[in-house]
Amino acid sequence: MSTTTPTWRAMLAELVRYRAFLQNLVLKDLKLKYRDSTLGVAWSLLHPLLLIVVYTVAFKYVMRVDMEAYAYFLLIGLLPWSFFASSLMASTGAIVANGGLIRKAYFPREILPIATVIFCFVQLLLALVVFLPALVLISGVELRWTAALFPPLLLLHMGFTVGIGFILSALTTAFRDVAHLTEVALVLLFWMTPIVYPARMAPPELRLFFSASPLAAFATAYQDLLFWGRLPAGHVAATLLAWTVALLIVGRWVFASYSPSFAEEV
Repeated sequence: MSTTTPTWRAMLAELVRYRAFLQNLVLKDLKLKYRDSTLGVAWSLLHPLLLIVVYTVAFKYVMRVDMEAYAYFLLIGLLPWSFFASSLMASTGAIVANGGLIRKAYFPREILPIATVIFCFVQLLLALVVFLPALVLISGVELRWTAALFPPLLLLHMGFTVGIGFILSALTTAFRDVAHLTEVALVLLFWMTPIVYPARMAPPELRLFFSASPLAAFATAYQDLLFWGRLPAGHVAATLLAWTVALLIVGRWVFASYSPSFAEEV
């Protein structure tokens, strides 16, 4: 395992140089995902739609969550979470599934997990374009000026996800169980994040966990900007920025440390 980490400037220069390759990887994944499928890209919309319907029925009508426009509240947290979870699961295979490519050609290896995250991000954008305006109209929610900060928050979320993607894609080359552990951890973290329920409904112990959790911070920030129409609290914004920067730095270091052994491990 190498201890030398290329500079960020060198990495970004390489990514710019291979941007066409990155674009082709994302397009390839999009084409392969819906190849020979009758509904094609519509499957990207059916899955989140089904989740929204199921959770709305379960929490609004069975568990009696007292909240107006609950389906819209659910959408705001559920779609970004689906992007995050699918990106992490796909990242665990970003390197091990491309062993042949790694052994045959040179390119910055960071492109593989980044392409995976971008692929999932494109699906998130598609779902947002379709569902967000529809539920705003149906729910009668009035978007405020804070909604203009939604795109920057999405980009910050993508950077946060790339950082974790670096770590998972690298570690999986040496420890294949990382993929299974990630799948289990995501289920646990989903219910420990205020996505299908407002944070005020959680017990005090869990709310204390929310104050340090970057996942809870992202969910809260989405809800603040698009549902409550207010700016996120200072500690929420600080948590988002600190975790994103830290994970990008640590993730890049972990990835660079394992990168020299990728060809041997996969």
